[in-house]
Amino acid sequence: MTWEVRAGDAERLSRQLAEGELDLVIGSPPYARKGERYEDGERRKWDTKAWADWMVRVTLECLRVCSGPVLWVVNSPMHQRRYEPAVERLIVGLDDAGVALETPCIWQKNPGGRRRDYFTDAWEYIVCAKHPGPVPTYNWQSVAQPPKYKAGGRYRQRDAKGVRRLGNEYPQNKLVLPTNVFYVTVGGGHMGSPLAHQNEAPFPERLIEPFVRVLTNAGDTVCDPFVGSGTTGAVCKRLGRRFVGFDIRPSQVELARRRIRADAPLLNALGGPGGHLRFEISNTESAEV
Repeated sequence: MTWEVRAGDAERLSRQLAEGELDLVIGSPPYARKGERYEDGERRKWDTKAWADWMVRVTLECLRVCSGPVLWVVNSPMHQRRYEPAVERLIVGLDDAGVALETPCIWQKNPGGRRRDYFTDAWEYIVCAKHPGPVPTYNWQSVAQPPKYKAGGRYRQRDAKGVRRLGNEYPQNKLVLPTNVFYVTVGGGHMGSPLAHQNEAPFPERLIEPFVRVLTNAGDTVCDPFVGSGTTGAVCKRLGRRFVGFDIRPSQVELARRRIRADAPLLNALGGPGGHLRFEISNTESAEV
């Protein structure tokens, strides 16, 4: 299966990709008020409105080259002890632009800070923009689990007058439909590769894997336009998907190439058998595996 990581701006993907060439776009852009922390490439210090406007343009560009959904792992900042609704502005901006949206998913993770004046933040949005109608691929069985409890009895429902009555019997399902809340730990030993920590804000492989499994088929093409440490590419390589990644920063382009070339991920961090991590470094910018 092929993979490639290129230098490129997420706002200009249509200069390098054909319309509808991709089957899924998924990634984590720099967050509002965080753009200035990047050491190379374009340093941007967005406020929430400027960030949301930029992300609307990026999303529209991605939808031009992708026939499937576009998903962003994003969060809103606290600034001067005030919550700034950057992600909410993005969602409203996409809606105003006529973009079809799915219900956002939630990534529930271990707390990133320790607030003493309010509840500590322990989740992030996963925003999904798409073309009108259902998503082209939805392989929910690939991540579904058997029910934890056996269903029994009948529904208790209210009729049009509000009177309770017995309804149909609860279904007896062999698999449970996956929900839009993902419980995935982040941090040392849980990322999938030690190279992930050379990026400022990596996400774990276990967060990306269910989206790739469910929203694409083997051989489909997945893109991460903020490729960072190459987490999405590593997952796609392992699952038999084609991958193309972009980053405006040369350091991250090289880091992602190194990460994806790695022969074996840390499977023990993904709940599978343990193994030694080996690296096979080549001089190519793309690879066939």
